[in-house]
Amino acid sequence: MERFSRLILFVLAALLFWRCGPSIMGGDHKLQELPVVHENVAPGFVLDPNEKGGAVAAEGTSCTIFGDGFRAELSSRGAALTSFKLTDPKFMEKGAPLDMVSTPKHEHTRPLRETFRAPGGDDQFAFDRFDWKAAEANPGQCAFAYNDASVHVIKTFEKATRPYELTVTTTVKNLAPTAKKHAMSVTTYAYFTNKETKSKLGRVAPMATELVCAKTGETTRKQATEFAHGWADVGPVDGFASLSSTFFAAALVPESGAHPSCQLLAEEYYTAGQKSDDDEAGHYYHAKLSYPIRELQPQAEATYKLSAYYGPKDRALLASAGGTEQGLKAVINYSSFFGMFTLEPLAKALFKGLAYFHGMTGNWGIAIILLTVTLKVVLLPAAIPGIKNSIKLRKIKPELDALKVKFPDDAQARQLATMELHRKHGVSMVVGCLPQLAAMPIWFAMYTMIQSAVEMYHTPFWWFADLSLPDPWFIMPIVLGAFMIAQQRLVPQPTEMDPAQQKMMMWMMPGVFTVMMLFLPAALGVYMLTNSLLTMAQLALTESYAKRAVAAHNAGSIRITGA
Repeated sequence: MERFSRLILFVLAALLFWRCGPSIMGGDHKLQELPVVHENVAPGFVLDPNEKGGAVAAEGTSCTIFGDGFRAELSSRGAALTSFKLTDPKFMEKGAPLDMVSTPKHEHTRPLRETFRAPGGDDQFAFDRFDWKAAEANPGQCAFAYNDASVHVIKTFEKATRPYELTVTTTVKNLAPTAKKHAMSVTTYAYFTNKETKSKLGRVAPMATELVCAKTGETTRKQATEFAHGWADVGPVDGFASLSSTFFAAALVPESGAHPSCQLLAEEYYTAGQKSDDDEAGHYYHAKLSYPIRELQPQAEATYKLSAYYGPKDRALLASAGGTEQGLKAVINYSSFFGMFTLEPLAKALFKGLAYFHGMTGNWGIAIILLTVTLKVVLLPAAIPGIKNSIKLRKIKPELDALKVKFPDDAQARQLATMELHRKHGVSMVVGCLPQLAAMPIWFAMYTMIQSAVEMYHTPFWWFADLSLPDPWFIMPIVLGAFMIAQQRLVPQPTEMDPAQQKMMMWMMPGVFTVMMLFLPAALGVYMLTNSLLTMAQLALTESYAKRAVAAHNAGSIRITGA
């Protein structure tokens, strides 16, 4: 059974290696150039250069908002974001602030862009796309307006009281002499190439993007390859619509009481001469809130208010982001392992422990070490039955060796006699596997939790400049591989184990884990290194005790209680 548990560990490691290797980008929704997004374009409005008939358009009036942790740039062309830079030095990339906007050039893919027409709600606005004008605003705000004979729209952005958030308020007034209908929607966008979203041998790419809709008690998650048939409409939500990369999220949160529909889309984008899976091809990601059709009587108004979060997936911040009770906690994906079991409760508990030790020490690397020590102590009771079982096996080793002599060529008879001997002396091959089986869910939960822990992002420790990145010098993978071989040597191999199996356990498993660790985050390596050291110390003490206990038993000087 112990061999079986090690084989399971090996298979799971190989499965993880395969599953998180280079991702295969695909799907049936193919685009060679972005289409004209809407047909009804106001006279004089210039399309974007990558649209049919598009040209280089003059940029609109810009406006800047400085908020808690960010600097946002907005433009009257689209009345939307052109830049949202994080000002915390931790999020600097190549000496410049990280910009959460990856689609600034084109009006129709600027985050927080709004549209007002849909089938059945299209007579309030004559055009889908039009030029906004800068409007008068208070300090710390940006406002844009649009007017024609039928409608007046004012759209105001202001910094929220919470970090990394803007509050967006849009008021639509009917100037027509008759009742009119409109349908407002707001979208956030992102664009990443296949190269940016491709995972490497167990390490999830930083820009790997998940599309998320959340409402009370339910969260819908989509990957880029799940949109062969176009938009996914999740229906009314009271939570959020989000584009979530490994460490950061862009989320739209409707005000309390509003229940717009959440709609998601990922479009393949590649140019002439490219294939859809080329590294420089990619996906446009859309997360949209679409409000119900609204009819306004003459001079009546409709106001829409939402919060927009563009920032790190910091668990403490996400708990209160958006100003709702549920916050944006669901944006973090504690997914099941290949659909076999959920890791969410365990991963959350591990992070709480990690945060506790960080609060004590102020150092995330030391917190990982202390958490690992704690887990080892918690799992120690599961190891004690295995230690007693090991002593029992050593006691009957002379009898097991005798069976080899008695049945040199009859493996089946030898196996039956061995099982009877185990039964007679109370030896259980299952008990010895318990520590390894108990540790496996923890390892996978730790893997899941650390992969998306922005707390490790750009955090130095030991010789690592960034705990969220692999070891740049490959020291950790080599040391871990060597430790796994050393652990195998510390554990006496069962006498009945086939030499080929012994060789596989001795070399193949350490080899697989060494290759995997070449690309896994250094933070996970700190956990594995600490765990390996503790395991080796435990094995050495166990081996020393077992030898002395068996020697004393064989000498007849003591009786081993329970063994």
